[in-house]
Amino acid sequence: MVLRERKGEKRYFLIVTEEDKSVDLKKLKEQLGCGKLEFAKEEDLETLLKTYPGNVSIFHLLYETEKKVNLVLDQDLLQYPLLAFHPLYNGMSLFLEPGEVLKFLEKIDRVAGIQEIPKVSEYCLVKNA
Repeated sequence: MVLRERKGEKRYFLIVTEEDKSVDLKKLKEQLGCGKLEFAKEEDLETLLKTYPGNVSIFHLLYETEKKVNLVLDQDLLQYPLLAFHPLYNGMSLFLEPGEVLKFLEKIDRVAGIQEIPKVSEYCLVKNA
């Protein structure tokens, strides 16, 4: 997902985590040391990464030469033997070992911030009868 600061520096963040993880944006903004986060607009994705919603991948960083988008990888991903990414097209997946992902990023002169991406707390409210 691509997020941006609503106010202030208006930085952009490409957050890479498990597809079914519900990210706690309030906690994430605190971890990143930034203002309130919102999803980047479709126009931002087109301008910065030459893509559209639902098709974002680390490979789109190839187009992002001004380095306005900060990459943040969920440390939980590093436990898996293979990670799947869309190769600029969401109809296919490319499987890479975590080390290969980091090598790719090094080749395109990008640094990934690796940290725990906070998830929304799962709790249930029970009404007493």
